Amino acid sequence: MPNPLERAQLTLFYVAVAVFSTAFGIMSPAVPLYLKLSLNANDWELGILGAVLALPYIIGSILFGRVSDRVGRKPLLVGGLALYFFVILAYVSTADILVLGALRCLEGIAFSSIWPSAEAFVADRSGGGGLDRQVGHYSVAWSAGYTAGPFLMGAVLSALSLAHAFALASILVICGILVILTIRMPQGKPEPDPVDEHVPPRGVSGLVYIMIIWGFAMLTYYFLLPPYAVSVGVAASVAGYIVGSASGMRTISFMLYGRFLRRNSVVLGMILLLVSAIIGWAFPTLFGFFAMAILFGSALGLLYAYALARMLELPSKGAGAGIFEAAIGFGEFLGPVTMGYVGFLFGSGATFLALSLVAAASLPIAVRVGKNKRVGATPSRGAP
Repeated sequence: MPNPLERAQLTLFYVAVAVFSTAFGIMSPAVPLYLKLSLNANDWELGILGAVLALPYIIGSILFGRVSDRVGRKPLLVGGLALYFFVILAYVSTADILVLGALRCLEGIAFSSIWPSAEAFVADRSGGGGLDRQVGHYSVAWSAGYTAGPFLMGAVLSALSLAHAFALASILVICGILVILTIRMPQGKPEPDPVDEHVPPRGVSGLVYIMIIWGFAMLTYYFLLPPYAVSVGVAASVAGYIVGSASGMRTISFMLYGRFLRRNSVVLGMILLLVSAIIGWAFPTLFGFFAMAILFGSALGLLYAYALARMLELPSKGAGAGIFEAAIGFGEFLGPVTMGYVGFLFGSGATFLALSLVAAASLPIAVRVGKNKRVGATPSRGAP
């Protein structure tokens, strides 16, 4: 378990994560709403712009995860947050769709620097045990920010404008940087590469698949659900509250995971993903969207926490976190493009029917993944 100093550092770090994640939570619905309301982008255009972020994120996560093992976590955290700050400022100063696409790429680079470093730092400070619990605490911190963000965006949009929401996000990023700078993060050192062994670590491929589906579903929901809700008559500010509700349920599921739901959480998460997507397709009403948000957020929380805790059991924390985030990025690339095109061809509701089919096809793999208790260690020849 972490010693008192490590616990104090982790607590301060979780505060920083909650602060800058609130900025990310503001931007998640604000960007697609800006594209829809200001540029009249259709579902496929929204999907493409949503997916552009993932291309640099896939490569950057693997690269920066390994780099953070060598140079430490703080330089990459501060650098990524600084880049994200400048991206926010640039969003409000352009209406050119090509420039917006370039900004989405820079956003992906920023995220690929931030998230693997943050996850690896949690593993660094988890001591000789308690990783599941600390992953739960960390996940609550970032999810709480992503929960508060859409609600703040909705409130600001009701009273002011999207430009003011962007301004609030930029201030929160600066606050996050300042808190990170106060935390002592020792310089890193190279750790064994989990994929350099003669026998690959058991269970990694299944976890990678689960996180591809996670990224696929997550960005499909956060990028395509707000415009879909607006198109059937839901106010833009209320769309922010719907997304915030999903993030809130994700936070609650993280709390439950850290204490009660570690076993079989990946199977339950996939079932909830399946049911929530069916509700989003079958009941495109205010009640249906909120019901979908509750189940969808719960699914995201259970799938994420289980997979991250298992990946951080690998010998190299930075590399494990990088592989984890790269899998999410690949899913984030596939999800908005394919589901956006489905919505473009067959209507926005068909997006979520297609998502339910993806979840149904993934359920057997979730069952198999749930049977693997640990990764990073291969049984000996004499092991059963």
